[in-house]
Amino acid sequence: MESHSLRDSEICDILHQYDSEDGLEGDDDSVIDPDFQPLSEDLELFSDCEENTEVDIDAIIEESERSEPIAGPSSADPGQQDSHSNKAFTNQKRQNRQLQWKKKNLVLNDQQLRFTGNTTLPPNLLELDTPIQFFFYLFPKELISFITEQTNLYIIQKNPNQSFQITDTDIQQFIGATFMMSLIQLPRVTSHWNTSIGTPMIQEIMPKQKFEKIRQFIHFNDNSNSSPRNATNGDRLFKIRPIVETLNRTFSGVPLERYLCVDEQICSTKARSNLKRYNPKKPHKWGYKIFVLSGVSGFAYKIEPETGAENIVHPEEPDLGASSNVVVRMARGIPRHQNYQLYFDNYFTSLALLEYLAKEGILSLGTVRRNRIPDCKLPTDKEVMKKIRGFSVEYVTNMDGIDVSNVIWKDNKVVTLVSSFAGELPKSQVRRYDKANKKYINIDRPHIVGEYNRHMGGVDLIDSIMGRYKILTRSKRWQVRMFYHLLDLTMANSWLLYRRVRQAKNCSDKQMSSADFRLEIGETLCKLGLKPNIKHRRSIESEIQAKKHKGPAQHVPPLAVRQDQIGHWPIWVEKGSFHTK
Repeated sequence: MESHSLRDSEICDILHQYDSEDGLEGDDDSVIDPDFQPLSEDLELFSDCEENTEVDIDAIIEESERSEPIAGPSSADPGQQDSHSNKAFTNQKRQNRQLQWKKKNLVLNDQQLRFTGNTTLPPNLLELDTPIQFFFYLFPKELISFITEQTNLYIIQKNPNQSFQITDTDIQQFIGATFMMSLIQLPRVTSHWNTSIGTPMIQEIMPKQKFEKIRQFIHFNDNSNSSPRNATNGDRLFKIRPIVETLNRTFSGVPLERYLCVDEQICSTKARSNLKRYNPKKPHKWGYKIFVLSGVSGFAYKIEPETGAENIVHPEEPDLGASSNVVVRMARGIPRHQNYQLYFDNYFTSLALLEYLAKEGILSLGTVRRNRIPDCKLPTDKEVMKKIRGFSVEYVTNMDGIDVSNVIWKDNKVVTLVSSFAGELPKSQVRRYDKANKKYINIDRPHIVGEYNRHMGGVDLIDSIMGRYKILTRSKRWQVRMFYHLLDLTMANSWLLYRRVRQAKNCSDKQMSSADFRLEIGETLCKLGLKPNIKHRRSIESEIQAKKHKGPAQHVPPLAVRQDQIGHWPIWVEKGSFHTK
């Protein structure tokens, strides 16, 4: 019999008649060999036999959602697995969906924008009066005691035979002397003990060797509890974590303002550390990056030093990407559904972030990078630059019931913004200088641009306050350099809180400047709790000479020093007289 080769259709008919050799559904190749994989040639051979080869992926996904979840290992939490899988599917769905942009204007009424939050200061804040009281509210004495305890522990861990120990007063004086050095800047730290150009107040409270010892051993956490350096889940901020957590707790005790913003700070340093970042566009190009939630007044309500390993998403929160997740974490303390307004720049902005915040009842606005706008219909930057100065156009889309506005505007450069509550209208007029005609002209400015300019500069404002009298003391240990930065931040927050309390009280007396405020806190920390020096009785000749040449009156100590109940009562002394404050 002459043999002939089978056609593809005949092979398919034979396979349909004999689906399995033993009459059982499925094959046992995977049972015999767990690593069995079908050959690609076989798959290609039978791929033409099927009439409808297209697979409906959406139908499969919908069917999988309706089906029962597959049970995982007994050690895992099924509810947590479901939340993570649903969150992953939601994120994938959010990225793949197509948006329809329409050329129209987003305008919300007063009822939709009505602020229902509470910004009133509580009585315990209104009772604060002196600068040191504001400072101790944000930097409590318990934190000073904790630093003392950890520093003494580190001294023992370093050398058990070391006899050097410090007290709370020593740490308090160390911080006060550091503030004084930021106001009186000399070439070196040790220059403050120089007999010619030194600072007498610093010389009186602490010897140079003791200050250097404290600076050498100051510590903020127990090293014995830290994770190994190569641990994947270790805390990179372990050495300063208690300071950050305490300050976040005290900062958040102040009622939030209506207008908030998220931005980044730079703790400038060139010390060797894996936390150091380089940004050529910043005034301080090298340093540690710190994310800050700030009010329009500049007050910092929350801080988060950036380590590169903090992108941990809660099960209740969506994963919007590393940069947008920063805003999600910083916004956890903002009350929901009270129309707080949150601003951020194009590093953080994404449409998914605006959608999430809007569903949480937080209005948001930010500049945006064009490649983060899906299906963008805005004209390109090249096309906009051909338009007149002040040109703008707006498109609006709906994301799961949330209207989002996208506006592009030409000023000196092209800027693109998105918002869930502000759009192009109503426009306002701003004054700009026209280089071609060499005169000032008025151009149109969209409403969304004006809102961004008014409320986005909180972090930049507190940066400028901190930079006026910055602690310039160097340190090779990254945690000490960041501690100095946090001291500057606490000082700036104390002064801003002082101004806010005065405004709430309607005080009419003259307000202290930031320099005078820092000076009084530094002096109080240096002298608070110290016994005055005992002046011995002088001879008759020296008394007569002193009467002839009367020197200037002594400086009156701060109120907190005069009322610290130390050195006001007579005590028995061997010689001389007792001197009170």
